[in-house]
Amino acid sequence: MLAHKLTLAACMCIQLGVALGQDASPTKSTTAPPAPTLTDSQRAFLSTVARRTVRDAFLKRPVYELSYVPSALRDLSLEVVVRLRLRGYLLAHAAAGPKPIAYAVRDGALSIGQAVQHDATIDLATVNRMLIEIEAVGASAPIIVSGDWTAPGALDGLIDPGVHGLSLRGARFRHRICPTELYTTDLTLDEALRRLVRENQVNPSDLDDVELSRFRTAHWYEPRTGGDIVALSCGMTHVPLKAVTPAGLDQTISTVAEYMRYRQLDSGLFAYQFEPGHDRYTHDNSTVRQVGAAVALAFHAASTGNASSRKSADIAIRGQLKGLTNLPGVADASYIATPDAKNSLGATALVCLAMGVHPNRAAYAVDRDRLVRAILSRQRPSGMFLTAFPPNVTVNAQDYYPGEALLALAVHYSLQPSSRALDAFDHAVNFYRDYFRDTPSPVFVPWQVQAYSIMARQSKRADFRKFVFDMTDRIVALQLDSSNCDRPELFGGIAATNSGRPNFATAAYLEAMADALSLARTTENQTRIERYERAVRRAARFVMQLQMRPEEAYFVRSAQDAVGGIRTSPALNLLRIDHCHHALVGLIKARKALFPGDG
Repeated sequence: MLAHKLTLAACMCIQLGVALGQDASPTKSTTAPPAPTLTDSQRAFLSTVARRTVRDAFLKRPVYELSYVPSALRDLSLEVVVRLRLRGYLLAHAAAGPKPIAYAVRDGALSIGQAVQHDATIDLATVNRMLIEIEAVGASAPIIVSGDWTAPGALDGLIDPGVHGLSLRGARFRHRICPTELYTTDLTLDEALRRLVRENQVNPSDLDDVELSRFRTAHWYEPRTGGDIVALSCGMTHVPLKAVTPAGLDQTISTVAEYMRYRQLDSGLFAYQFEPGHDRYTHDNSTVRQVGAAVALAFHAASTGNASSRKSADIAIRGQLKGLTNLPGVADASYIATPDAKNSLGATALVCLAMGVHPNRAAYAVDRDRLVRAILSRQRPSGMFLTAFPPNVTVNAQDYYPGEALLALAVHYSLQPSSRALDAFDHAVNFYRDYFRDTPSPVFVPWQVQAYSIMARQSKRADFRKFVFDMTDRIVALQLDSSNCDRPELFGGIAATNSGRPNFATAAYLEAMADALSLARTTENQTRIERYERAVRRAARFVMQLQMRPEEAYFVRSAQDAVGGIRTSPALNLLRIDHCHHALVGLIKARKALFPGDG
């Protein structure tokens, strides 16, 4: 088919077919103008125009003449991009305008209809099943930035990937990348900028001689003849806050767990990352993240009684226990020797945790006890943990591995209370409280909050409870809502990075905030309870938003490998297994914390 003849460059960038003299002058503003505003009925009308034009062009009929155009569209002149897809494959695309939008859509559709009319594998029935996608390009505004704007991170805060498109204009060229082309090809902003410069042969020393602009688009598609119009923002359909109900959470939890099980291999490991835009799995891997997936499915099995998740967790745990290795110098202690020979504390801790949260945890008691002894051996008198097992000696990854170790110990303590485990927390709280005060990294919070939430409830220690609330308050303060963000699809996300853009890490923060909410319910501080309830509900909405739904996988050739997965961020569709792990656990905990009396 014609789809197989497309090159990556053809899929990636569209050179708008208009003379430079026809281009409307970019808006002189430091902020991007809004996207074109179109009603549902106007989108439906324009899709009908495109569909009729494509069908007529395929049948070699005279060009469709527009006998009627709604009055609101007659004076709306825009550039448009029209794309034709079948089962995720991009068959053809064309740009037209600027001109009255109905005629721009017709002209773009005419080009793609003519492009497929000579393909002998396509008949009229196939044309009627094709998806027609339309992207209406709004006005552009120059980006005011000093220095080299191609440097990594140079445009952070100025460009929202998936929302803003990029336009590069020189004396003899103008090249645009629409917002959709970022998230349907799994391109990062930095990669897109480099692509623009390279494909237009712009010398880095001549950046001052070209104009970089940003713009927004209105984006929608009709899935087939007569199908309902699907309007997208950043490639997503909006998940409202009211969707955070027991039924809504249960549905998302179920589909994430099912997707994770689908990704499991015979070895017990999981396919690490799927790239929808390239229709491929990567060869990357991480032992710690692999074990995290086992934790999530064991937790799901224990929380819901799901037999399939229980079986999947058993297979994953047994696969990891093949690395069980005696720890020299410590009686009855073992760690997990990892394939990369790094033997990280995190890998051992998460295997221990998976066995502790598993519904048949008694079956793993002996091995869990051995791992607990090994974990305890890593703690120094200061309370700090070494973060690897022999032959490695390191203190790296203090933001992650000690928290994972403490959570494994906390779960073990809840099953088998011991003074040795409590002493470990007593020493750790002093060291890591000071550590967080001196370097308050948000990524430190999720594991530590979960661990100390358990111990605060078990031991009734006020200092443990205060540590939990101090860390959680820092995270809640980073949450986006209508007071600090103008994009509803981002509401509830935790903007913990320098870019200010929330991503999948919100799922890990949700795990912590949900546990903190459950702990807060044991106090009489109603103000804190209500604040945490709002934060958990909003974060759960954002995590639900990150899940790829069928209507958002319109560009994916292997939809079963994408639908149900959790994106890296709203504009980056990389579906990594640990994104699903944190989402599954976070949503289960949110379900319990928000609706403690419901199931």
